[in-house]
Amino acid sequence: MYTLLVVDDEKLAVKGITQGIDWSDIPFGRIFEAFNVKEAKRILEEHRVDILISDIEMPGEDGLELQQWIREHSPATETIFLTGHANFAYAQKALQLNSFDYVLKPVDHDELKETVRRAIRKIEADRQWRDFYETYRTYYHHWLNQLPTLVERFWQDLLAGRVPLSPERLQRAFDTYDMPLSADSRLVPVLISVEEWREPLDTKDEEIMEYALRKAASEIILAEQPGAVIRDGRGFNLAIVYEAGGALPSREELRKRCREYLQACSQYFHCQVSCYIGKMVTAQTLAAAVTELLGTERYNISKTNNVLDLAENGAPAAAIPEPPQFSDWSSLLESGKAEALLASIDEQLNRLGKTGVSPETLESFAFALLHAIYQAVHRRGMSVYDIFSPRELADHVTPTRSVPLFRNWAARLVGKTAERFREATREDTGVVGQVKQYIAEHLHEENLNREQLAAAVYLNPAYLSRLFRKETGLSLHDYISQQRIEKAKKLLAESSMKVSVVAETVGYSHFSHFAKMFRKLTGMSPHDYRKVFQKDTKTSE
Repeated sequence: MYTLLVVDDEKLAVKGITQGIDWSDIPFGRIFEAFNVKEAKRILEEHRVDILISDIEMPGEDGLELQQWIREHSPATETIFLTGHANFAYAQKALQLNSFDYVLKPVDHDELKETVRRAIRKIEADRQWRDFYETYRTYYHHWLNQLPTLVERFWQDLLAGRVPLSPERLQRAFDTYDMPLSADSRLVPVLISVEEWREPLDTKDEEIMEYALRKAASEIILAEQPGAVIRDGRGFNLAIVYEAGGALPSREELRKRCREYLQACSQYFHCQVSCYIGKMVTAQTLAAAVTELLGTERYNISKTNNVLDLAENGAPAAAIPEPPQFSDWSSLLESGKAEALLASIDEQLNRLGKTGVSPETLESFAFALLHAIYQAVHRRGMSVYDIFSPRELADHVTPTRSVPLFRNWAARLVGKTAERFREATREDTGVVGQVKQYIAEHLHEENLNREQLAAAVYLNPAYLSRLFRKETGLSLHDYISQQRIEKAKKLLAESSMKVSVVAETVGYSHFSHFAKMFRKLTGMSPHDYRKVFQKDTKTSE
């Protein structure tokens, strides 16, 4: 509900507004009347007033002086002035004092009601923004005062292949970090994919809000279940649900929690998110399961803002023997030592072959090799899908039927990867180059965003955002802003185009927003920039 205060030294004028207009279709809880500025100030001090309708010309203190007082004592109040004549000086002064609008006397009731409705819409929008800002400020405070925990760093290291995966070493790490796990405990990874921010955020703001998303995921996805929510070194967010008391949440329960999480993200954090629920695994095979989730996310461009379960039947993962020690496989591949990598695989297969190699063992080798390939490719700023088809990566069952089949499969994958590395340059990947070109051609479009860019190159928005930041060091939002201002500088320097037209040409429909962004990135206003450049040009000539 809202509160209205009407101020005029003429009693009939006040009554004509408070009683002569039907306010029943506008949610006013209380309507106050005042016949001079002193009385109005008293009401404003005692009650919250959302909308003030005030005459400008009154004996003693007038409406403009009242508005000056309101700016200090009740800045959330929106003021609508009434004036008996169209005096530009009055209107100019009223606008300088941040009044909402003014209406000429005699008052047209329909016009005044429509002005009040517009004021209410502004108040509601301001309240929503304040709520969002308060949420942002709360999590910003937490972000400044908390550092990543040892548990988070452990999972980051494990996913990066920097943690030995023997049961003994894992158990020692779990005990050290007081984690309620054993080497054979089951886990379920949930990839949290941020697809769209509905509020424009720069790189720092995105990091702060993603911190808030991780806190919310701990409360909603994990709930009472032990687990961890981390940000991986490659830029994605991951919830890891631990087995507790011999049990994990059912697949249906996990899907339900993820759906609740999606709703919370939309309502409180102004973003669109998808959750990818992985298969049930152990710590030893977690990296391969996460790699599978990332592969699914990359080409998911249709089922956005959704919950995708990669194992809806909920069957527990089969127990597997100790996987190979592959911490150096990725490094060997990245440095071009393909033969040394294949020799390492052969050596471990031969060692295990003395006691017999089971299909489960070969499957663990397959996951290990895929993880090493994904890791090496990502470090080179490339995509595995530039090298292999989705079918090649998905078919890891056939090569696990026998050791010879596996050796041939491994040699083919390692060979293709090494060959692609030899051909690759250190320049932008094809995808990033395409995105930059698309941005250059569409800078004039005001609503150019990462969803549009992702659709143009047929990628998932969250995946594209991480890839672009990895290669350029900038978020897509920051890069677009920089390119717009660079083009604006060129137009200001080399043309006689009006500044307002320059703003529209580079995608800013609101001149004030353009001027603010231009000053932020150059330290000068657009007008000053043009003057300085023209002066420098004349001097050089």
